[in-house]
Amino acid sequence: MQIDVKARARYFANRIARFNPKRIWDLASKIGKEHKRHTLPVFVDMLWWAAFHDTAFIDYYEADFASLKPAERKTFMTSLIQHHIALKVNDREAAETFASKITFNKTFERFLGREWLDLSASDAAGLQAFAAKHPTIIAKVPISREGHGVFRYDTTEITDWQRFYDELVGGGQLLVEEQIVQHPYLAEYCAGTVNTTRITSFFDGEKVHLLVRVQKFGRGSVSDQFSWGGFFTMLDENGHSVGRGHQGKNDTFYEVHPESKKSIVDFQVPLWDQVVALIDEVARVIPEVPYIGWDVAVGPNGPLLIEGNWIPGLYETRVLATGIRTGSRPAHEAVMSW
Repeated sequence: MQIDVKARARYFANRIARFNPKRIWDLASKIGKEHKRHTLPVFVDMLWWAAFHDTAFIDYYEADFASLKPAERKTFMTSLIQHHIALKVNDREAAETFASKITFNKTFERFLGREWLDLSASDAAGLQAFAAKHPTIIAKVPISREGHGVFRYDTTEITDWQRFYDELVGGGQLLVEEQIVQHPYLAEYCAGTVNTTRITSFFDGEKVHLLVRVQKFGRGSVSDQFSWGGFFTMLDENGHSVGRGHQGKNDTFYEVHPESKKSIVDFQVPLWDQVVALIDEVARVIPEVPYIGWDVAVGPNGPLLIEGNWIPGLYETRVLATGIRTGSRPAHEAVMSW
């Protein structure tokens, strides 16, 4: 995979503009301690891979490059490479469907498995009627990422519905959804959060290829994203964990879930065949956007689609967590001819 000259130049200029020697030195020191390396060689190596191998400093850290040989590092995706792929293969106009959660819900409604309400097309009475059916609601800011703009409300004590409606609309929380009931097996890990599965797929016009498989775990908050304290483990082709969980941006690893003590290394996505079948179907809906990171919740009777991200988000294994020394880049290169 080659990044074009203009993209690399923009990336390099951005790196120079934001370059902070002390911050990078501190990160190199942290990496050195974790991997038992001296800080200076790590610092120089980080600069080299940033300048000549499209590797952001945080990518270097999160993929444990300090413990990988150069040939092994080249099997890992980086933020720049993934972003460039998304811009290259995905039609920007068609990708607008994925930009707003409301537009996404309208397009993929038959795959959602839950009721939802667009407050911009409703009123306080409509919200009250929705909450009468679903007392606990999930309210979302339609255009947001990484778990930001997601809120959970228990509406049983609300008496002034006009005020509540105005508060939601005023806060940009225009999308209201029925709370998902997850599979009992997933609830054993963390009942307070819907623990979602992230699958990155590529549709080549005939076949849907699953390139990255991830299971995310929450800690009781409304979202399982990192910003809410969540973590993840990589999955194999059968939906089974490949090792300990981790957050990516720190050196905390999870052999078991911190609260429930359920094993992360023994985790298996329930109804995995149905999850794969769902991705195979939804990935064909908008062929102009073939490269997508899908979030799926598994309910008691089957998977439910949460959202799709046309810039999928970088998920890779960590040597310190799993011992696996190869990334997902070969899987990408095997199916992408651009």
